[in-house]
Amino acid sequence: MDKGRVLIGDYLGTIEEFVPGKGTFAEDGRIYAAIMGEAELDKVNHTAEVRGKSILELEVGQVIFGEIVNIRRNNITVIAKKIRGYEAEIDEKTSLYVSNIADKYVEKAEDFFGVGDIVEGEIIRIHGGMVSLSTRGNYGVVLAFCKRCRHRLERTHKYKDKLVCPNCAHEEQRKIAGDYGKVEKA
Repeated sequence: MDKGRVLIGDYLGTIEEFVPGKGTFAEDGRIYAAIMGEAELDKVNHTAEVRGKSILELEVGQVIFGEIVNIRRNNITVIAKKIRGYEAEIDEKTSLYVSNIADKYVEKAEDFFGVGDIVEGEIIRIHGGMVSLSTRGNYGVVLAFCKRCRHRLERTHKYKDKLVCPNCAHEEQRKIAGDYGKVEKA
């Protein structure tokens, strides 16, 4: 088994010699390093891999934290920024459909979220480059901002599903996560 330090784009071999594995990509019959790290060319099993720090890829079942950038009647666009359990930041567009917001019927998405809110959700489907989220159960908004004055909203013991602005006293409904206000753990 040959090993060696490689950079992104370094030539590793041909697809006639090896099967491209993790950390590699094939183009025009040649295999190249997709990440920086240690190349492992296994001549017995005919595999080529690169072990090192890879670019994070979203997977079904992961919990993400993201910012809401657009709200339509039945679809919310969330830009995923972090994956729970990983240090690296990402910048991936995801969708939250109205049917996946809560365990109960939701008519309008804007009744439960606001643009700029930070949301915690689980990836439930990846298909054709589209990533779908769910905030059902204990997921939802972990940080929200007042739609009137843009101050940070605070949880109140008076209401289960409402937040209050300490600046203008405006009350707003949200789909609140069980750990609202604890965005540092993200």
